Amino acid sequence: MIQDLNTISYDFMTDFNGPKRHFPQPFYPSGLFENDKPQYNFGPESSKYPTLTLPCKLYDERGNTIPDGFYMVVLSDDMKNLLLYQSNILRARVKVVKLIEKMYTQEELNEESEIIGRMQTAKMNNKLRKYRKAEEDLVAFKQRAAAESYAEILDSGKGYYTLKYRHDGKTATGIIQK
Repeated sequence: MIQDLNTISYDFMTDFNGPKRHFPQPFYPSGLFENDKPQYNFGPESSKYPTLTLPCKLYDERGNTIPDGFYMVVLSDDMKNLLLYQSNILRARVKVVKLIEKMYTQEELNEESEIIGRMQTAKMNNKLRKYRKAEEDLVAFKQRAAAESYAEILDSGKGYYTLKYRHDGKTATGIIQK
């Protein structure tokens, strides 16, 4: 016997109000119940890299289009390209024409090493409360450093856009021709 799985069979004998569909799994009714929570407990992690908003479409010399939208900007490992990601998919590369690396001050280095030292001491002594406090301090220290991150695109008015990027002590500038 051959069955067509695209059709839905009806059972008119068991349902007096009309046809009843047979499915292998029961339905989950729509809406929220009392024990359902309307919010997420743990949302997705935010990116540590800066986000760029492209105001208009960009074209390369071959006629390919980079649509306007939101892009995550990442400096490549060899520090020669700025990579534009959209939904974790590489969409474009921009050649870096200027790169500046920030020298960290001794105070910043001392503060970070002091926090890491407190974490290691608390871990060795099994002091959970002190370890968590040091961990929070380290996260706050890294967030202060990440607050300086940005990416922006500027129209020069001379036939090209300037892409400026700063993250993790590195400042890079790229040029995109119109």
